[in-house]
Amino acid sequence: MKSPPVTRPYFSAKRGREIFWLIFCWAVVLITTALLLRYWDWTRSMVMTDYLQQFRTIKPVEYLFQFFTFLGEDEFYMIFFGAIIWCFNKSLGFWTAAVLLVSGLVSGVTKDLFALSRPLMDGKPLLDSYAFPSGHTLTAVTVWGYLAIRLKNRWFWIWTLVVMVLTPFSRIILGYHYPGDILGGYAMGIPLLLLFAWLSSLFVLRGWGQNSSRPLLLTLSLLLPLCLTALSQANDMAKLMGLLAGAAAGYIIEQDKVRSEPRTRWYFQVIKIVIGLAVLFGIVIGLKPLLATDSATLQVAFYFLRYGLVGVWATLLAPALFVALRLTPRVAKE
Repeated sequence: MKSPPVTRPYFSAKRGREIFWLIFCWAVVLITTALLLRYWDWTRSMVMTDYLQQFRTIKPVEYLFQFFTFLGEDEFYMIFFGAIIWCFNKSLGFWTAAVLLVSGLVSGVTKDLFALSRPLMDGKPLLDSYAFPSGHTLTAVTVWGYLAIRLKNRWFWIWTLVVMVLTPFSRIILGYHYPGDILGGYAMGIPLLLLFAWLSSLFVLRGWGQNSSRPLLLTLSLLLPLCLTALSQANDMAKLMGLLAGAAAGYIIEQDKVRSEPRTRWYFQVIKIVIGLAVLFGIVIGLKPLLATDSATLQVAFYFLRYGLVGVWATLLAPALFVALRLTPRVAKE
């Protein structure tokens, strides 16, 4: 899997097409924002959701949208990014996972700021989180968009556009969000994607990764997430920041000490994924009852610790184990 660094142009090597897609992105932002401002009450009504319920009686339709909703769930992203980091491209997997976590942070903070409730549907339990903006929509735009910008493959771009449309639509038809939540996800997700692309290209051009000392990078990767968690004192924030801190610290150390090469024989790849995911979900599920507590402060700390360990496993301990077991080769030190 080829994955060049993010450099300009982002969408097309042809200047005219690049300008067209940049204008298209900002046009979508302006249109979705205008629709929210002009038709706010309608965008938070059940009119569209109620109309779409008639199509859910068609089982293939129900399964299709359940699938696209799953593409935005934590379980999918853990499997997806684990497979990329261990078997295809460490840089692509880590940086796209970082985009996911920062997007989740932005989505969570905005949800708490607006504190808007989700739709109420008979027989459907209400999710324990606010509605605006749709996190599935925001991450569909940022994560898949960032992947497409990195991979620079036409067919992957087509798939990305499909995901960007059907994942948000699935949230309406399944009754998890109002249309306004989806519009908010687009209005925030597209500028965030362009910001990620700009910062990534700047990171490459300025050589920040190569020119910064390892101790400084490690300190920042741990200190910033810890500070944000301490300020928030929320479990969701602790989860996201724990993952980010653990993954970033593990990735920095792995690049210097382990230097695993993800690509190897296909049957070794299968073994790596099985071992890697078994331990990963063992940490997520197995440690949960062991770290249970009634103290709100300790609960936040345990969330940070548990998901920090998940991040360290994914980017450092699993690659080190695969090298030790000779399931994957090691890159010679320059």
